[in-house]
Order: sequence, then C-alpha cells, then structure tokens
Amino acid sequence: GKWLGIAYASSVDKLYAAPRNADTVLMVNPRTNVTDNTTISGLGDGSNKWAGIAYASSVGMLFAAPYLAEAVLIINPHTNVTDTTMLGGLGAGIIGKWIGIAYAPSVGMLFAAPDNADAV
Repeated sequence: GKWLGIAYASSVDKLYAAPRNADTVLMVNPRTNVTDNTTISGLGDGSNKWAGIAYASSVGMLFAAPYLAEAVLIINPHTNVTDTTMLGGLGAGIIGKWIGIAYAPSVGMLFAAPDNADAV
C-alpha cells in the first residue's frame, strides 16, 4: 500500500496518512470527504519509509514512525511543511525499526512499537 496509518489532527480538522511507499502524505477532509495527495510531497522514492502516524496535541504536530527511513517524519498541519532532520540518525541500515506510534498526552510523549529496533 501507499500509506500506512492515519491520524486526526484536531487543530485543522483533517486526517493524515503516513507515506509508506508513496512520496506524499495523504490528507483527508472528513467533513467533505475530499482527499489530497499532492500538497505534502517530495518525500522520496523507496518503500516502507514510515509505518504509523500520531498527532501530538500539545505541540500541534504529526509524527510518523520510521520503518526503513532514518528519521521521524514531522508534519506541521498548519503549514503543511515536513521535517526529517530534527529526529534523525535513527539506525541506518536497520530494517523494520518501528511499526505504529501513539501520543500519550498525560506525559506529553510519543511511543513507537519496536519491530527490529531495540527500544520503544
């Protein structure tokens, strides 16, 4: 599949799907059922890049867990700008790092389920 995982960004009332094999983020407007897979693009060729996505309401950002990618994909839903440098350098060459990610608002932290990574 092109995308893996979907999260609701309440601050903009949209859903975002993490690019697994696509070079774009899939956005869905739940009120109009309109999809957009062109606004957030240029996320590279390759397969199994990110697996799962979560919205951290305390910072108003989305975070996608790296599977083969070497960085967490951070998406600002207000500007549709992405960042793969802030949380990078995560296990070059490790195949299948994490699958799925969740935000725990009580502690303000994100947790990703390890597949072949050594830690949560």
